[in-house]
Amino acid sequence: MGVSLNRGAAAALLCALCLAPLVAGCGGQGLKADISEYGDSPIEISGLAAEDFSVTPNELAQLECVSRSATGATAKAGTVKAVGPLLDSFLAAYGDGRAMSDFNRIRFIASDGYRVVLRDEYLSDYEVLLSVASGGDPLPEAERPLRILIPEAESGMWEYACVRIEFVE
Repeated sequence: MGVSLNRGAAAALLCALCLAPLVAGCGGQGLKADISEYGDSPIEISGLAAEDFSVTPNELAQLECVSRSATGATAKAGTVKAVGPLLDSFLAAYGDGRAMSDFNRIRFIASDGYRVVLRDEYLSDYEVLLSVASGGDPLPEAERPLRILIPEAESGMWEYACVRIEFVE
């Protein structure tokens, strides 16, 4: 028994199928934050392809996302609520099958030049979140376009205002 669709129903079905991959990203995980102010800001990526390239928070939000929070040891560090893809998910999408442990080090560079370098156990034992939102809110202006959260690590490793990621094999 076949099903017949009129043009309107067929167009609606096609639109739903085209949007299905988007729902699998942060939208599917409840991203309620409006990141439109910085969603198209470039984040430079080095060491994953023959040439450097960039991604945006909007593109990261299309990957499978998680929500995590962590509290630092000091009042200044406070509690960070983060929503975005894990670095492992980013590498699955952009890294040609490589995992964090395939690299000698990974550098996260902030807009002010501050650097966080992951090596050794950070590349094999820790969960690294590329945060595009702060819970249900956009990232604070000083933390845009990307915040790095490593829940199990000391808060000095939780970089914000990240504009470049360098992968070194």
